[in-house]
Amino acid sequence: MRWPCADGAVLKTRRPHTPLGLCAHGLTRSFGERTILAGIDLEIAPGTLAALEGPNGAGKTTLLRIFATVLRPDSGEASVDGHDVIRSGPRVRERIGVAFVNERSLYWRLTGRENLRLFARTRGLSSRAASTQVDELLERLGLEEIADKWVANLSAGQRQRLIVARAGLGAPACMLIDEPLRGLDGDGIDTMLSFLRVEAQRGAAVLVVAPKLDELQAHADVLLRLKDGEVRACTQEESDDQVLSMVAR
Repeated sequence: MRWPCADGAVLKTRRPHTPLGLCAHGLTRSFGERTILAGIDLEIAPGTLAALEGPNGAGKTTLLRIFATVLRPDSGEASVDGHDVIRSGPRVRERIGVAFVNERSLYWRLTGRENLRLFARTRGLSSRAASTQVDELLERLGLEEIADKWVANLSAGQRQRLIVARAGLGAPACMLIDEPLRGLDGDGIDTMLSFLRVEAQRGAAVLVVAPKLDELQAHADVLLRLKDGEVRACTQEESDDQVLSMVAR
């Protein structure tokens, strides 16, 4: 795995001048008088699984929403797979897979399989390709046995895995995953981590956010912390009060 240098060297997660993956430069966002993001600089390369932790309200989901073109930054730039989130919103949305926690992003009166096939068609997959890819995602996330049940009758953990499966449709270039381990048991956590790892291995830039790194730190290529409006890199061994700056000062 690739860990930040202990001597405080600048952390870069993609090759210089390669405008792919997830990139943010000088990104800011405030709500009223409260500054949530205070000039974030972040570069996550294709093929990288990055885990971002931070307390509730730190701005983790705000950052994901900006990359997903749901929310506009106050200033700065953000791009997905080389496309600016403001100037090229439609192209960005074609290249991302998004899973937000606590959102009604599934149709509860359809089965899990029907949901995924529907969303696969909206991403432009043919009926045959949609069916094949849906079956593959259901298997990879351990959802075969409940695939034909109404979403309304699924547990929170099963719905969470289904939402992440939706994010994987179309093999997106970048994935934005909000708290993927919430509501999962031991086997479910292992299955989810394996899925995210494979998505990065196929070449996707994967950004996962969670209140704590815990299970994620053994699987991620890069560990990050959002604190006081800034993203900082952290090593596997560091304590809460020892962080390394991501950006050259």
